[in-house]
Amino acid sequence: MTRSAGTIPLAAPAIHPVQARVAALTAPILVALALAGCTAAPALTVYTLLDEPATGGAALATTDPAPPPGAPVIEVARVSLPDYLDSRDLVVRDGDLLRRSDTGRWATRLSVAATDLITAQLAARRPDAWVTDQPQARPADYRLMIHVSRLDITSGGAGTLEADWEIAPRNASEAVIRRRTRFTMTGSVETDERIARLERALLERLSSEIDSGSLQTVRSKPPIPSADSSGAGSGP
Repeated sequence: MTRSAGTIPLAAPAIHPVQARVAALTAPILVALALAGCTAAPALTVYTLLDEPATGGAALATTDPAPPPGAPVIEVARVSLPDYLDSRDLVVRDGDLLRRSDTGRWATRLSVAATDLITAQLAARRPDAWVTDQPQARPADYRLMIHVSRLDITSGGAGTLEADWEIAPRNASEAVIRRRTRFTMTGSVETDERIARLERALLERLSSEIDSGSLQTVRSKPPIPSADSSGAGSGP
């Protein structure tokens, strides 16, 4: 039997035993990675402590109303939190374990979100004062400093907050006000949304206690007499 002209038989390439063993070991890993890539990751939801303002179809005001004459300026310093809490994680305590949610996060660090919420709550409660967490051109009349030493929400639905705060006046003749509180509230923790809601309720109650317990002692300043009025009624 003769071979056709121009045809050359091709021999199958030899596979080294080591290469065959490596291929056999890595094949299952590659299949597992491919399947993991096809699995959709859980959706991530981002939460805030402040509610979106309801406009009712009306345009939002671009500026806040001016404070009344003589309104004290109260500057709220950034809330201090334990390091393990001051993050964007939604955390639930289970005994001595802290379980982080895989599907929910805060929009910003919790200390920033807590400062925004408490400032907004106090500003709403004290329309006679200028409550702000923003830098001012002049030193504030009062500076509010809040330290939260505990803010735990357990897997059983119990939320505990421990905090102390200090109101330091600019006027050295006024006394510094110091207070402390501890309380527990209960609520559902079945979902990330309910955990965020319970945490907000704890901070809202803290705002209420700061206002009723000490901030109500901050009163408006007497108006400063003008140069014209200071000489009124004086004789020639």
